[in-house]
Amino acid sequence: MNQDVDTNLNTVSVPDNFHQVFLQAQKYVRNYFSTVQSDPEKGLIKFSDERYILVRASSMSKEFFDMMAIMYKDRGEKEARTLSFNFLFDIAHSIGKADAKSFFKKMKVSDPIEKLSAGPVHFAYTGWASVKIHPLSHPTPDENFYLIYDHPYSFEAQAWLEEKETTDFPVCVMNAGYSSGWCEESFGVSLVTAEIECRAKGDRHCRFIMAHPSKIKDYISKYSKKAYIKYEHYNKIDVPEFFKRKRLEDELQNHRTHLEKLVEKRTDKLTATNKRLEEANIALKVVLKQMEQKEKTDKENFLINIKQSIMPYLNELYETNPSKGQQVLLDRLEKNINQITSPLISKLSSKYLNLTPMEIKVATLVKDGTVNKDIAQILNVSLNTITSHRYKIRTKLNLKNKNINLRSYLLSLEE
Repeated sequence: MNQDVDTNLNTVSVPDNFHQVFLQAQKYVRNYFSTVQSDPEKGLIKFSDERYILVRASSMSKEFFDMMAIMYKDRGEKEARTLSFNFLFDIAHSIGKADAKSFFKKMKVSDPIEKLSAGPVHFAYTGWASVKIHPLSHPTPDENFYLIYDHPYSFEAQAWLEEKETTDFPVCVMNAGYSSGWCEESFGVSLVTAEIECRAKGDRHCRFIMAHPSKIKDYISKYSKKAYIKYEHYNKIDVPEFFKRKRLEDELQNHRTHLEKLVEKRTDKLTATNKRLEEANIALKVVLKQMEQKEKTDKENFLINIKQSIMPYLNELYETNPSKGQQVLLDRLEKNINQITSPLISKLSSKYLNLTPMEIKVATLVKDGTVNKDIAQILNVSLNTITSHRYKIRTKLNLKNKNINLRSYLLSLEE
């Protein structure tokens, strides 16, 4: 009987070329689980001095899905199922990697196939499922890794079947996560598992395909062409992804970081543009100041030129003993020239006051002390017209309704 125990591979079904290595793993795992310590008073269960915990199978399958459906009923059944899948796959994948790492150290094995061999046997002894590896499998430590296998007696499918409830989706997500985690640790490449058929949904098997994430869709497509189930079913299979939420969060963070850098870059560009505009504005102010100064200088030069080029001739005319009528005209001419060259005329005609030529004439005569009646005679207009002009002048000089003498104000502008 002991001979049969040593030669019969009864915990896992594998192709003949893998028989010997898996038989060796079966011996090791059997010995590992043969030594058990149980101490309920301390809450301890140990195998080969390694502490384990017992968990009800249904609580991690059917009942877990039901609980999530209730918790996330406001988000709908599909999202609740997705959250269940992601959580169960992630935790099972992590446990599979951790268990594998622990066993490899204890077994002192380094070959990938030898590492893999303990996984299915360990699976059987811990109550997850038995494993049947198909001959088409070619597990290699690279992106061409391919494993097709069944999990007869899967605890997850069994939990649904015992409740006499069928599904329209595969339920053995922890089986898929654990086995892919174990094999990923064994072969040192990223691996993922998809359950392509499930007894809980009425299929003949709980069948899985494990492969590199970049190849698994192709393997599923090839398998579907030979399978009895419609291709549309396989085309809709959702391939689990280890820590999918983490990847999505990383992508979101990367996108956020990219946006922040983009905003920072555009802010720097805007700051530089604003600085250039500010510098251009300063330069423009300098140019305008220079233009104003030049305009002022040109005006002053113009007025000086008038005095220097006209007044000498005017003085010569005075010395020619002009007639009384000519004397009046010369006096008027001299007065007008002095008015033209007066700073008052320049201020009154500026764009800020905007006095009309007639208003400037009236303002000049008011400044000289000429009364309204005489101004009307000199300018050959009515007295009412002069009164109107004086009102407009006071308005433009902001003297309206102010107790300020117009002549006194005009004299102050010449200072």
